[in-house]
Amino acid sequence: MQQLAASYLEHFEIDFSQGVDVRLAEDAPEDLVEIVSQICDVYGPKSTVCVYEALNVAADSDLPHMAEVDEKVCPLELYHILMDYLSARCS
Repeated sequence: MQQLAASYLEHFEIDFSQGVDVRLAEDAPEDLVEIVSQICDVYGPKSTVCVYEALNVAADSDLPHMAEVDEKVCPLELYHILMDYLSARCS
């Protein structure tokens, strides 16, 4: 799961020119585009930052399902949705 999360992180672009703008790169895999789109439909267009943060936590944690998440950056519910998605993709 950590490897999948890390590989997904490679498909994000971060722009610091006017604050912080996180978006998917043009070459992002279709499954990543789909989950980000679904999350943004439910949580709003700024949720790409949350997905990026969740993937960082998952990539850096030995136990992603039990990792500590900064809820100011990523709502816990969104994090768990993404963890379930990653688990399903790794099965």
